[in-house]
Amino acid sequence: MVCKVCTYDNPSTMRRECWSDKKLLVSYAGSLFLTKEQTIPPEYLFFGANIGLWKTGQIYGNGEAIGDNI
Repeated sequence: MVCKVCTYDNPSTMRRECWSDKKLLVSYAGSLFLTKEQTIPPEYLFFGANIGLWKTGQIYGNGEAIGDNI
């Protein structure tokens, strides 16, 4: 079985969300990703959240991982 995963910069919640097979794994305040100086060291971030600066509405990976949760 292949897992569907993605990271979503959710404009409704202003949170960066990491999803796997329609389950929210972790989310962070979007403000943490608005500047080039990251406030959380990368080693403390869930690996899927470390995709760079915030881009409103960005889906990185397979959008089907979110399912109907948007």
